[in-house]
Amino acid sequence: MNKWFWIGGIAVTALFFYLTRGILLPFLAGLAVAYFLDPLADRLEARKVPRSAAAAIVITIFFLLILAVIIAFWPIMQSQIVAASKTLPETLATLKPKFNEWMDAIATRFNLDMPHDVDGLVSTFSDEILVKVREAATGAIKGSIAVFNILSLVLITPVVAFYLLRDWDRIIAKIDSWLPEPTAKTVREQAEKVDTVLAGFVRGQLLVSSCLGILYAVGWAIVGLDFAIVLGLLAGVMSFIPFVGALFAGVVAVAMAIGQWGFDPVNIALVIGVVLVVQTLEGSVISPKLVGDRVGLHPVWVLFAVFAGGEIAGFVGVLVAVPAAAAIAVLVRFYIDHYLDHYELQPKASVPQASEQPAHVIVESKDTDG
Repeated sequence: MNKWFWIGGIAVTALFFYLTRGILLPFLAGLAVAYFLDPLADRLEARKVPRSAAAAIVITIFFLLILAVIIAFWPIMQSQIVAASKTLPETLATLKPKFNEWMDAIATRFNLDMPHDVDGLVSTFSDEILVKVREAATGAIKGSIAVFNILSLVLITPVVAFYLLRDWDRIIAKIDSWLPEPTAKTVREQAEKVDTVLAGFVRGQLLVSSCLGILYAVGWAIVGLDFAIVLGLLAGVMSFIPFVGALFAGVVAVAMAIGQWGFDPVNIALVIGVVLVVQTLEGSVISPKLVGDRVGLHPVWVLFAVFAGGEIAGFVGVLVAVPAAAAIAVLVRFYIDHYLDHYELQPKASVPQASEQPAHVIVESKDTDG
C-alpha cells in the first residue's frame, strides 16, 4: 500500500508538471535562485539576522548585481547588436553566390531535380514557407503566453525566489518530517548525495559558463572577429547546456567569420581554433576545477537527457534536463548498489598484504559491533 501510494504520488506530480510546463519557467527560475542563494542566507541567519531580512538582502543584492552587469555592458552590446543587424543582410548577400554555386554543383553531380540557385529554392518552397509564416503569426497571436512568460520571468521570479528562500529551511524540515522512520536515514543519505550533485552542477556550471563566455569573447576579439563580445556572451549563456553551447559557438562564429572575411581559410581556421582551445581548456582545466566529478554523468547520457528534456517540455525541459538526469543517476546508482548487495554481487576489494600496507592506513570493518 505504501509503495503504491508513493508511485501514485510521483506519477500525479509528474503529470502536473507536464501539463503546466508552459508556465513553469519563472517558478523553476525562482527555485533555482533560492537553492543557489540558500547558503548565503544561512550565513546571515547564523549572524543573528532574521531569516526574512536575510532572504531580502541576499535576493536584492543578487538581482542588483545582475542589473549592474547588464547596465555596464549594455552600451557595448547594443552597439554590436545594431551593427550585427545591419551587417547580416550584407553577409547573406555575400554568401548567396557561393550557395548558388554549391547548389548547382550538387544538382549537376547527382542529377537531382532541384533548383540550381537560392532564389529557385525559395520559389519552389514558397507555399511551404508561407504556411510556416502563417503558423508562426498565428502562434504569435495566440501565444501571448510567451510574452507573459518573459514578463513573469522578470517580475515573478524575484518574488518566488524570495518566498522560497525565506521558507527554505522550514520546507526542508516539513518534507523531512514526512519520511517514514524505517527509511528516513536512507532517504536523507540519498538526498544529501543529490544535493551535492545539484550544487556541483548548478553553481559550478554557472562559473564555467561565465569563464567560457569571457574566453570566447577575448579569443574572437584577438583574432579580429566582429561582434566578439555579443557572440561570447551568447556562447557563454548557451554553454550552461552541455554540448549545445560548444555547437552553437562553433556554428555561429564560423558563419560570422564567413560573412566578414568570405571563405578565407586562415581567418576561419583562427575562429575555429579559438573554439577548440576554449573547449580544450573547459574539458581539461575549467570544468574539472569548478565542477569536478560531482555530476558523474556519461556524455551519452547527458546528450540523451538534453534531447529528452527538449522533447518533453521544450526549452524548460532542456534547462532542467542535466540536473534532473544527475539526480536520477544518484537514485539509479543507489538501487543498483542495493541490488548487487542483496544478491552478493558486489566485487570484493582486495586486502593489501601486511608488507604493502602503509603504517598510517587503518582498515575498518563494516561490522562495527564485532
